[in-house]
Amino acid sequence: MMALTRINNNITALNALRSYSVTAEDLRTSLERLSSGLRINRAADDAAGLTIAENLRLQVTGINQAVENSSDAINLVNTAEGALSETTARLQRIRTLALQAANLGANDSVTLQAIQQEIDSSIQEISRIANDTQFASQHLLNGEKNNSVSIVAGDSLGIRTNPESYSSTLSTGKLHLKITRTVAGSETVHNGADGVNNSGMSAFAGSTFETGTYDVVVSNVVAAQARVVSTGGSITTDGTSQANGTDALDGLQFDGYSVDQNDVLRFTVVESDGTSTAVNVAVGAANTIDDVVAAINSAIGSDSASYDASTGQFVLTAASAGANSSLSITLAIDEEGGGVPYEKILDNSVRTAGADNTATLSIGGGPSQMVAAGQTVTVYGPAPTQTGIPPAQITFTLGSALTAGTDVLSLVQSEYTGQLDGGTEVAFRNGAQDVRFRSGSENGSTAGEGVTLDFDAAINLGGTSRTIVLSAVNNSMNFQIGANSGQNVSVAFGDMRADKLGFLDQVQPNGNARVVSGIDVTSLTGANEALEIIDEAIRQVDTQRSSLGAFTNRLEATIANLGVASENLAAAESRIRDADIAFETTRMTRNQILLQAGTAVLTQANAASQNVLALLQK
Repeated sequence: MMALTRINNNITALNALRSYSVTAEDLRTSLERLSSGLRINRAADDAAGLTIAENLRLQVTGINQAVENSSDAINLVNTAEGALSETTARLQRIRTLALQAANLGANDSVTLQAIQQEIDSSIQEISRIANDTQFASQHLLNGEKNNSVSIVAGDSLGIRTNPESYSSTLSTGKLHLKITRTVAGSETVHNGADGVNNSGMSAFAGSTFETGTYDVVVSNVVAAQARVVSTGGSITTDGTSQANGTDALDGLQFDGYSVDQNDVLRFTVVESDGTSTAVNVAVGAANTIDDVVAAINSAIGSDSASYDASTGQFVLTAASAGANSSLSITLAIDEEGGGVPYEKILDNSVRTAGADNTATLSIGGGPSQMVAAGQTVTVYGPAPTQTGIPPAQITFTLGSALTAGTDVLSLVQSEYTGQLDGGTEVAFRNGAQDVRFRSGSENGSTAGEGVTLDFDAAINLGGTSRTIVLSAVNNSMNFQIGANSGQNVSVAFGDMRADKLGFLDQVQPNGNARVVSGIDVTSLTGANEALEIIDEAIRQVDTQRSSLGAFTNRLEATIANLGVASENLAAAESRIRDADIAFETTRMTRNQILLQAGTAVLTQANAASQNVLALLQK
């Protein structure tokens, strides 16, 4: 009541005005939301909500476009697959004609020429289909959409373009293993040159190898089995029949040379440490082959020498397991009256497995590289000194998942090849896990072929650290199937022209390449060749079609998934951005009533201060 007696500040009117303004602003907001249907019309309405809603809208619009992209990709793939379907039909027709041509008993030269003409027409159609199949302006089946790799820096490796292994020669390293990678993640280990016992072979699951030097842990050492050493002939009684150990030396023939009673057999045995032992055996009436063996064993202090009556040859066996050792032997016959008409070095030295020891894995030299994705790379070791022993090699496959640009392949020494002097079982030790293999030879025969080691490792090779820079060209067709960067898939199309279908690296007996374009059925050989070539070509086309079919299925699944994601994200955005019409209508009605009441109250408040004028009346 006191406030109504003051006229400079009408507090009651100011309070009514403030409430009226708040109600008017709320009513304006309700009307704006009801007219637009949006709860957030400007950033001030909900700053954080606006940011979230905009991000969700980006995802929704991006996903909707990704659905369109996926549909376009399906249309493109279907275009290629439809063309390949016709290619398959042409190949099937060529195969039928080749079978008809192979029926030579019912065909003359005129008929064969007619068949060949129809085949040539089909071959031309296959190449035309591959060259002319396009989506927009992009050729799909002429090889333009395939991947390749080329060397842009590094060693010159003699690059070729057919799907074979490419190799270079290692500059250093001791030949002990032949390691060949047969499939991704698998190694096949073959026996080495040294004579180690083949008491068994085993392969265990491997582990990942890192660059560096590893211990080769040797265990289960056993003595080498007997390996025959021969002068190239045999000891016989009459030039043909093999001698027995109990036969007298007098009259025997050594590799065609007759030994008489007063001759002297002179053996020289050289051990691995260089120790040379001379053994002289005089041929007397009572001397036998067994006496010669006993004299040699007595001189060298072991039972290494023996005689094999089945072959007519001396047999030399390395010493028992222990220190590494090797033996070689020279035989000379000193005939009565002087002179050495016969002398032969037994050049098949025997090497025994040594005691348990450790060694390091080492391999050196230059690298090898390829020119197409998925092809193999082979690195060969130095040529061995013994004939009949293949060079060491490591073959591996570069991954087919290529990215455009350049990749660096580092070539580092010390991987995967170890010396097998220590025994039959070798463990490549990598932390707590081992990869073991056994390899060896027995009685001069190969015994360790085909032992497989499985591990997941990139193979690094080289003497000193060297680098090869590879340029990877990715010609795959890329499709953006997501709302964000990196959410894409790609597909490569092989070359489906007639001169690229078949066995690209082979030649027919008539000199033509073993490809579809080289088919000639005017002879029985040509008709049979045609069947093999067509079967391979159909397999290649079917493989490409299967790949495209799987890619199409993937895109269709992607579209279905994107549709679900778009729906859910749109619902999330709606809950944040859209106005609740029922709530806003209720709010508007309330604000309209409050605004009317505020107007009346403000009028009364402004009039109330006039009552104080009654105090001025007389």
